[in-house]
Amino acid sequence: MVNILDCTIRDGSYVTNYQWDNKHLQQIVDRLSKAGVPYIEIGNGTGLGMYRSNASAKNDKEYFENTIPYKNHSKIGAFFIPGIGNEEDIHRFKDEGGDFLRIGVNATEVVKALPYVKFAKNLGFEVFCNLMKSYSVTTYQLAYACSDLVDSGVDCIYIVDSAGGMTPIQVQEYFSAINKMYEVKLGFHGHNNLLLANGNSYMAAISGASFVDATLMTLGRGAGNAQLESLVALFQKDNLIDDSIDVKALCELSEEIIKEILDTQSVNLKRNIVIGVANFHDSYLNIAEKYAKKYNVDVDLLITEVSKINMVNPSEELFDLVASKITTNTISSIYFPKFYHKNY
Repeated sequence: MVNILDCTIRDGSYVTNYQWDNKHLQQIVDRLSKAGVPYIEIGNGTGLGMYRSNASAKNDKEYFENTIPYKNHSKIGAFFIPGIGNEEDIHRFKDEGGDFLRIGVNATEVVKALPYVKFAKNLGFEVFCNLMKSYSVTTYQLAYACSDLVDSGVDCIYIVDSAGGMTPIQVQEYFSAINKMYEVKLGFHGHNNLLLANGNSYMAAISGASFVDATLMTLGRGAGNAQLESLVALFQKDNLIDDSIDVKALCELSEEIIKEILDTQSVNLKRNIVIGVANFHDSYLNIAEKYAKKYNVDVDLLITEVSKINMVNPSEELFDLVASKITTNTISSIYFPKFYHKNY
């Protein structure tokens, strides 16, 4: 059976500018738990400690105070990225009553997670490792990279479609490659740029996933995530989970709280599709817009061309260089040509 992990609060924080209303936090956790959702993730988008580097971010302590006391029988977890958070943040979360920790590292940088897996396990956390931008490596590269994680005793390894550009066949191939090499629980976290987050999550489930992420009404960064309400209904329909999660209660929660938040969100459909096709992480969107404006070039073309070179950690220098080449017509191959009015 698949475990549902709700990350409405954590991924939805990007939409609320990291400023969830405390009453909403309390209600969301309480009602998710009473609806039967077993795992609930809270906190700011990039995890514990983010508030120290982002003045607009809500303090971790405020999240703890307005979520953990309302978890009922559910498990409460937080996200952690090495370098943004530290061991003291992890320890504090455990002291406050946290149950699980998800350590996020790029799929090319697994080694960064290892000391924190050990540290969190020693504190008694259930520990997950999210391999962000999983699409940036081949299926077998990803499987090989999991070796040290498996040896570390991590409880679950997540395949992560950070840009929302994966297809169900790709998801199946990643799961198959890892399952052939190890006996370890796997999870899937998808984004919805190409409207495949639910389809990819379903493929993950039938490919052996133990955990699948979703959010209420798809609320999340960029194009959002897999939709919790419909995904639970689909999983129940095909007996991938039992019927202990109350879909009606989830829908009512979304109608009363999440719908209003989504109504304030502006959606750039073309941009979401370009990001998905190019496997571009939208945390770099501001940089892309900066250099597109500097050189007066199409930002979608810039995103596409930069991603061909580096879809993991593109530097400002790379954006600058590629944008300058676009202006001199030295960029000739277009990844998604129908989005552009001229050929370069």
